Amino acid sequence: MRFRFVERNRGFFGRVAVAVAGAVKASVAAIGVLALSASPAAAGPTPDYGIDFAIIGDPGNRHVNFDEGRRFYPPYAHEGFTVGTVNYKYRMSRTEITVGQWLEFVNAYRPYYDGPTNAGQFTSDWIVYDNSLGRYRAISGSENFAANMGWRFAARFCNWLHNGKVMEQWAFENGAYDTSTFGRDDNGNYTDQPVRHADAKFWIPNLDEWIKAMHWDPNKNDGEGGYWRYPTSSDEAPISGPPGTGETNAGTWNFYDVGSYPHTTSPWGLLDGSGGRSEHLETLASSSGVRLTNGSDWGGLVSFDEIDRTASELPISSRSGLRLGSIVPSPPAFVALLVVGAVVAQARRR
Repeated sequence: MRFRFVERNRGFFGRVAVAVAGAVKASVAAIGVLALSASPAAAGPTPDYGIDFAIIGDPGNRHVNFDEGRRFYPPYAHEGFTVGTVNYKYRMSRTEITVGQWLEFVNAYRPYYDGPTNAGQFTSDWIVYDNSLGRYRAISGSENFAANMGWRFAARFCNWLHNGKVMEQWAFENGAYDTSTFGRDDNGNYTDQPVRHADAKFWIPNLDEWIKAMHWDPNKNDGEGGYWRYPTSSDEAPISGPPGTGETNAGTWNFYDVGSYPHTTSPWGLLDGSGGRSEHLETLASSSGVRLTNGSDWGGLVSFDEIDRTASELPISSRSGLRLGSIVPSPPAFVALLVVGAVVAQARRR
């Protein structure tokens, strides 16, 4: 929009005209900067659905260097492979999706589900069908444990959130991931959509997003930035043990509620990067369609928390859980009007 004023400095109205024009230009510029720094998805009003998110900032951070993650370099990885750089702001859930949160999805999708009643990739280890209730329920005491599920059902969960939790089948089958692509070719390779749609509001994090959220610290090395070896803001392995004495339940073979180690966090405030469940990633491990997973779990060693240790899982397996990725909602449009109003008020006081 172009503003043209014949007399720019005549009394109060001249000052207001100049101020408003400048404010609009500044507001447009600011909104442009926000759009560039946000996730590629179309930002706007996005419900959190009771999920606690942390914003992961510092767009354009450098990737993991050789000293920080040797397994990301030859001979372990191909030449030119890099990990950790993300050029936009995004959000990550502070904890893994809980059994209680997953239960809501399971009962919502139940009318359209045609697999085995208590298949772990759909129900997790903690949800069972109760004939007396006519619906699924969580095993008592497990509601705040980290849920496990299959990659494909994690994708449907993201679709459902993307579509506003609409209780119709279409809302589960597309949005972030097109489930019509879920299949296998003649060679046995999985054909699932490799990456989310560009306008996805919720998604399964890729390797770069996960590594940055768990390990990148802009303040490390006297403000130069750097990656911690472990997802606990430390280069020392976390101590396995119960809450209050330990820093993770990795390798303890005991289950605890998510967030039970509140003083052990990633640089961005994420909890349970170690222990709980290993976590699904969007990134493909190979052309066969197998997906990467990251992190240790309740039965695994803390060595799996090292920054350059990854694993993989079939999209129909159910060992891992989900830490949700999401867009950073843009400020409402009225913010620009508030800026204009403030400038006009300032001009009036002059």
